[in-house]
Amino acid sequence: MTNPMIGVVTNPNSRKNRLNPGRYEQMRETVGPLGLVRRTQDVTAIAEVVREFLDVGVRYFVADGGDGAFHWLMNVVMEVLAERPGTAWPAILPTNAGTIDFIGRKAGVVGHCDTLLPALVRRIRNDDLPTTIDLTSCHLRGTYGPDADRPGKPFEKLGFACALAGVAQRFFDKFYAGDQQDAAGIAMLVGKIILSQATRAVPLKWLPIPVEFRYFAEPVFEPLPAQVWLDGELLPIPLFRDLDVGSIDINLANVFRCFPYAAEGRLLHVQCGDISAPEIVRNLPRVFAGKTMEVEGFVQQRAQSLKVVPLQGRALDPVIDGELFWGLSELEVTVGPQVPVVQLVA
Repeated sequence: MTNPMIGVVTNPNSRKNRLNPGRYEQMRETVGPLGLVRRTQDVTAIAEVVREFLDVGVRYFVADGGDGAFHWLMNVVMEVLAERPGTAWPAILPTNAGTIDFIGRKAGVVGHCDTLLPALVRRIRNDDLPTTIDLTSCHLRGTYGPDADRPGKPFEKLGFACALAGVAQRFFDKFYAGDQQDAAGIAMLVGKIILSQATRAVPLKWLPIPVEFRYFAEPVFEPLPAQVWLDGELLPIPLFRDLDVGSIDINLANVFRCFPYAAEGRLLHVQCGDISAPEIVRNLPRVFAGKTMEVEGFVQQRAQSLKVVPLQGRALDPVIDGELFWGLSELEVTVGPQVPVVQLVA
């Protein structure tokens, strides 16, 4: 029997699998003797599957889903590899089945799982193995605060794009609470936030606008009191209305292009400071174009490490690769491992 080279991790509870109950068997037929397909009901089940794949020598892991599926698979691989010193990272294929799919865009992956999986099988059968690209990751380590679900417990994750506090982090809170999670949804939310903020200024502040809409943007621009160290140096900034870090340059649904300083890899792009709502609005065209913002006193630079300690009883609720986490009392971000990502065009 041919040793399996492909390992597919799929979630039976995802929308596409619920709408197509036969999809699991279709994937099994596609990979045939070249691969294994495993269903995981929740994140805790992924570790057993990863161990199985590594034990039988699977070379290409396939994350059947979007950036979130890739995120959880990558993090479980990190945990399992910690049990096996010296074991090399497997290559992971993102399948662009999410709302943003910035990992697939960065790696040059074109297609979706139902087309990418057959393409991968064809390449292997023809002894034309796909290339991979090593993407620098962020290694996030911290501690859950007293009000978190796991008070005092350690927090550890890998990621590529991290909105730690402020505008970007609050934006994702509202984005995932909405009904439309695509490029149009991003654009509409940006417009709603700008209009909401504008209603609180003269002359719109005197108009009879519903209170819910007038204050919709208020939490987005709420500052976080914190101490922040960049490469070991304490920044002289007491409040942060934006605090983000990325290890790759990302394209969010062709709307926002962020972290240009991380395009070359190996170092982090950190941006943080007490930036005002008008300054953010004025710089939106630059963010759309993938440029850094032009704001006096706003930190934008490459770095090896970032440490954040929120003050005044506040906590960090970071968004990492689109996944939401809550209640951290401290967090340190350093340059993480190079993650091999499959490059494939269906």
